Amino acid sequence: MNSTNLLKIDMTPGQMFLSLSLAFALAFIWATVYRKTHSGVAYSRSFFLALILISPIVAMIMMAIGSNVALSLGLVGSLSVIRFRTVIKDTKDMAFLFFAVGIGLCAGANAWLLALIGTAMVSIVTVLVPRVSHTRAASSDYILVFRSTQKEPWETLSERAQDLVTWKQLRGATDADHGREFEYTYNVRLHRKASPETVVKEFSRGDLSRVTLIAPENHLDL
Repeated sequence: MNSTNLLKIDMTPGQMFLSLSLAFALAFIWATVYRKTHSGVAYSRSFFLALILISPIVAMIMMAIGSNVALSLGLVGSLSVIRFRTVIKDTKDMAFLFFAVGIGLCAGANAWLLALIGTAMVSIVTVLVPRVSHTRAASSDYILVFRSTQKEPWETLSERAQDLVTWKQLRGATDADHGREFEYTYNVRLHRKASPETVVKEFSRGDLSRVTLIAPENHLDL
């Protein structure tokens, strides 16, 4: 058996270099888009580096496989041994990983134009959509906590303060001072032009005290 036939790649060294270079370049652009648009609390430099490395690695694997079915089955079996123990909490991070793999697949399959157009379009959409959705957001959901000596605290608020909240739902009421003061917890939806600072300021002017506005964890976007 001729050892040179074990791994035959139908690509010239120039094509290999171009494919890997394109994978690196597009992966760096995609990782930069991730860094610029990241708005969560779990940003990691290692994830940024992983996005850059995944695409050329996948491209190299694609070039090695080529049209060799036996080799592809062997690689699938060997790669199944690898386990990724890092838990990805944000679904957006999973999408970034998946697209990095897609860049590597296109580069390794010599679909260079598709890789270029796809990366450009997806990057533009990724940058623009959060800005458009933020500016057109109709409301914001928060948890409102305050203390009051009144059993119907909402009726003691000024009309201006009530207009800042478009929807409210009582979550709980607790006796904070042996019947003299109560702590209330509401789910509230703010008017699209109302800022949290304005709400706290207006609510604190009335009979309410210790006014706190909390963003739910699933809506937290720092």
